[in-house]
Amino acid sequence: MSNAPTPIQPPDAGHTAHRFFVIQELLGTPDLARFYTDLLINSPTTVTAARERQGFSKSTAYKYANTLAELGVAEELDEYETGSALWRADPVSGDWTDEMTLELGPAIIAVYGATSVDDDLELFVDRHGKAALAPAVIATLTYLQGETTRRGVADELGVPAVEAIAVTQAVERIIAVVKDHDPTLSDITFEVEVHDRAIEQGPYQRADE
Repeated sequence: MSNAPTPIQPPDAGHTAHRFFVIQELLGTPDLARFYTDLLINSPTTVTAARERQGFSKSTAYKYANTLAELGVAEELDEYETGSALWRADPVSGDWTDEMTLELGPAIIAVYGATSVDDDLELFVDRHGKAALAPAVIATLTYLQGETTRRGVADELGVPAVEAIAVTQAVERIIAVVKDHDPTLSDITFEVEVHDRAIEQGPYQRADE
């Protein structure tokens, strides 16, 4: 009989794997990510209110709500508003490590979700691929912290200045709404103000504002 030690799985390995699966599912399904983001920033809210804000059919909205519940990132509460059950979504985040570590959280999920409704993001993805969005989000965060300019973002991403301006404007109006619900951004202070008018043009709106 071998005396080799039995491999011990880290206590949080299952939780880490689950978070990775959830993030992968959300990043791969933009409409689901968009519905999740709306629930998250407006929690608690009803499925009806979320679907009206995002333009989903009743059947699609409830399908997405149930999917999020199965993924463990949203739940139906024992509370009601105008006769409809309230739902709450929880932030999900995790690190993806390869040659570098990429911190994934609600902001990136929200941006990927918006690709199905934001023309600038859709065009950016068509030209550069979905994988290029994450660096665009990171570069926009750097810009919002006052550490670079939009032209600096263009140089960093290797895209024309006009594309960098369009994508950073699209991303910043999403981040401005999602930031308070993203634990990966809790220590970040923005030096660049995102105007309310710009936010109103974005795909996500807080119902209480």
